[in-house]
Parts: sequence; C-alpha cells; structure tokens
Amino acid sequence: MPSSAQPPRHPSSTAEARDDEVSLTVVGIDVGGTKTHIRAVDTTGSVAEIVVPSAEWRRGSLFSDDDNFARLSSAVHSLGAVASDTVVVAGVHGCDTDEQTMLATTRLRSLLNAEVTVVNDALLLHHATTIRPTIEMIVGTGAVISGTTATGARVTVDGYGWPLGDKGSSHALVSAALRATLDASDKGQVDQDTLFPAMLSSFDARNAAELAERSASNAGGASWGRHASVVFDQAEAGSRVACDIIDRAASELADGVTHAVRRGAVGRTVVAGGGVIVNQPGYEAAIRGHLERVLPGVELLVVRTPPVQGAVQWARELRAALAERSVVGS
Repeated sequence: MPSSAQPPRHPSSTAEARDDEVSLTVVGIDVGGTKTHIRAVDTTGSVAEIVVPSAEWRRGSLFSDDDNFARLSSAVHSLGAVASDTVVVAGVHGCDTDEQTMLATTRLRSLLNAEVTVVNDALLLHHATTIRPTIEMIVGTGAVISGTTATGARVTVDGYGWPLGDKGSSHALVSAALRATLDASDKGQVDQDTLFPAMLSSFDARNAAELAERSASNAGGASWGRHASVVFDQAEAGSRVACDIIDRAASELADGVTHAVRRGAVGRTVVAGGGVIVNQPGYEAAIRGHLERVLPGVELLVVRTPPVQGAVQWARELRAALAERSVVGS
C-alpha cells in the first residue's frame, strides 16, 4: 500500500519482534467508508502512519472476502515489527454487532499475533476527548450515532450503509439533491433553483435522463458523496432547495440522537467527527440548532483531530492496564 508518511525501518515487520528489536507498542486503526487511517507508535516513541482508500484492501463488504483482514494486517505490518505485547485498537466501519466485532477481533488477532480490540468506528470518538460519558456521531461518507447505557450496553442508531440508511451523510445529501433535480425536471422547473443545473453539471449530464443514468451507473456511498460540496456551495449561494436538504438532514441526525437517548444512551455531550461535519461549519450549526431544539442542554462537540488518535489513545490506555495487571500478578 502507498504510504502518506515514511514508515520506520525495522528488521522484521512480519514476524514477532525479538527483545532487542524496535517493535510497535500501540497501533490505532480507523476504517471508514472512504479511507483507512493507521497510526503506529514504536518502542522508541517514533510515529508512523498511512492513509489509503479503504477500497485498496477491502473487496466488497468487510466480511464478504476473508482476505480483507489479511490485507489490513499487511498494512499494519508495513509500519513496523508487531510483538506479542503490541496493542491494536481498530474502529471499523461495518462492525455493528457483537458478533461482527468478535469475528473481526479474532481474525486480526490471529493474523497479527497481538492484543487486538475491534469496535465500531464511531466509538473512537469516545476516546478522542476526556469527557465521560458521551454520545458519538459520525457524519462523513456514512453516518452513525452510538452511545452506551448505564449498564454498559452499546446503542447504535443508523449506520446501515448508503443503500438503506446513513441519514445526514454526504451520500444522503447528494441522493436528496438528485431526487429533487429529477423531480424538478419532471415538472419543467429545472430553471427555478440553482441547485438543479449545478447537479446536472456535477454529473456531466445534459438532462434528467443522463443524470439518472450516470448517477445510477456510479452508485455508491463514496462515489455519490464526493458531490456533496455542490449542495453546500449552492446553499451558500442562496439555493432554497439546497438549504432545505441540509436542514432536513441536520434534523434527522438530531432525531437520531433522541432515539439513542430513548433507548438508554447516557451523556449530555454529543462528540461528532467525520469529514462532512468537520469541514462544513454551516452544517455543524444546523445540527447544533436541531439538537438544542429536541434535546435542550445537550452539547455538540466536534472533534477536529483525526479519529485514529482516539484509537491510539485507547490502545495506550489498554496497554497501561495490561502492564499494571502484569505487575500485580507477578
């Protein structure tokens, strides 16, 4: 895999490290719908990381090809020597049930021969701050909301993927804009809002038929999601339809938080991350406003640091706990 940062050179990154070798102490992995970010810290304190499209190692869905885990493990090995006491925390888009996280944990643990914890990627945001407890919200190519009950059970809202869910995501925004454009064409109203010709142009389509064909032939979370900037740009330019789409999506995300709270999720802070909410201040403000409306007193905190940092921090906490237990047991 191509690397965005030059990894440290180690004697062996595919075998368990010897005592005299430099080895990785902690590894954080953030697997999103669009990209995968891996950050590793070795015994000298050096940090190495790679950021690659998730499609480079993932064929189909996460569990549709067992070699997906082998390719992800190879990416970790490329950053340095993995030892038996290396602690890996992976937040993985697509791990939504206990069964899925257990399966992913087992596969990565066997491939890496290290201490591995796999969780849904939204949970990384919980460890990106010192606030406890929190409700987590990811708004990027996909969208998911999660929280924890007073008894420690996980509660998840949406995150069902682009064909069926991910309300408020970049894909959902573009999907709404495409439907609005096609509907306007049917009514002969394409010239009544700037969003409509902008969507045609974005997909290099001359008319509604071409727009439908070109969008359908390239359907997908990431492929549609990259056009979300058109919706935001047109909203800033005064498009009423674009503003309505954004406001409706923000309301759906706020409603998702209320569903999590009604199901027992605790916390008065929603910790949010993901490329869309981080890079679109107007959208952030709309989500904040709807949260204040439906859940007065609940704060929205947008995490500007990469979610992988939450994975690294969590791995450090687990490594410290393992070391403490080792001392107590000796």
